[in-house]
Amino acid sequence: GLIILGRESELTVVDLADRTVTINKPVERVVLGSSRHMHEFVAVEGGENPFTKIVGWGSDLELYDKDTYNKYVEEFPEIADIPDVGYHYKGTFSVETVITLTPDVVVFPLWIVDYEGIDDDINALETAGIPVIYMDYYTKPFENPVPSTLLLGYVLNKEERAREIVDFYTEQTNEVYSRIEEIGEPKPKVYVECGSKGPSTYGNTYGNTGWGAMITICGGINIAEDLPGGPINPEYLMDKNPDVIVISGSYWPTTPGSMRLGYFADPEESKEILMAFTERPGWDTISAVENHRVHSIFHGFSFRIYNFAGIQSFAKWFYPEEFDDLDPEERFIEFHERFLPVDYSGVWMMSIEE
Repeated sequence: GLIILGRESELTVVDLADRTVTINKPVERVVLGSSRHMHEFVAVEGGENPFTKIVGWGSDLELYDKDTYNKYVEEFPEIADIPDVGYHYKGTFSVETVITLTPDVVVFPLWIVDYEGIDDDINALETAGIPVIYMDYYTKPFENPVPSTLLLGYVLNKEERAREIVDFYTEQTNEVYSRIEEIGEPKPKVYVECGSKGPSTYGNTYGNTGWGAMITICGGINIAEDLPGGPINPEYLMDKNPDVIVISGSYWPTTPGSMRLGYFADPEESKEILMAFTERPGWDTISAVENHRVHSIFHGFSFRIYNFAGIQSFAKWFYPEEFDDLDPEERFIEFHERFLPVDYSGVWMMSIEE
């Protein structure tokens, strides 16, 4: 993400797909192809009501992170009425709807760059005089948050605020990266599972993307690195005998018993659910369970501007002594206070203590 040219009336940028795009200024009307980019958008936009420029968005925030959606609707009831433009992942994205909203720019998540028909969508929008830019916090979660946030800053004319966010983000991630390099001790073996299916069914694990990539960058050994993704074979898990287990949590209302974290999570309830995972057949023999090194982390921490909280949590869980002074929750609270329009609440990371 790089600005090439800024004139009075227009702005030329390079987006995260390396496309050169010219946008008319000022940008007053924005469509978010993924409403989960709301986090980044409101952080950069700031002000009393950071939603006034969003004239349409995808349906994914309400579909996949209802907890966060509800939290924001509580504070800004009018966002329940933001027009839904459909969602590429569901095959429902509507170019026609977007055109009727007359946005100054449309923001797409980079992971849809190879979707069939995506170039047709972009061409149709550009023909209607609507530029499209790609942002990314998902496909390269450690490289692209900074350029994506700066790009958004240019587009919204909030460069200074974007720079502030990026400085905070970089400071938080460097706390981990700078020390990981110094640590000489053996790396812990780590297993991460998406807790959306609850204790009774094994959820997906991660190869070298998402949580898998985060394990590696935080100095752990991902026991599923060579696996194709999907649920792990329990025997393989026992055989690998991980030192640390992390179950991701969110609000998955359709699955009773799923791991519960987020704005409306209750600490006692979340702890009970996490304990239930450790009671799976054979888990009492796993090092991580025997040594009380079982944790839970908010599922969205692997693909958002605030993934530093996930990075810090992993580092602290992998190397408790080296990162004894680090408090990921405190930093996440500070991010809310400085950059987000809603107050921190609920539970976002937790551990089974002895």
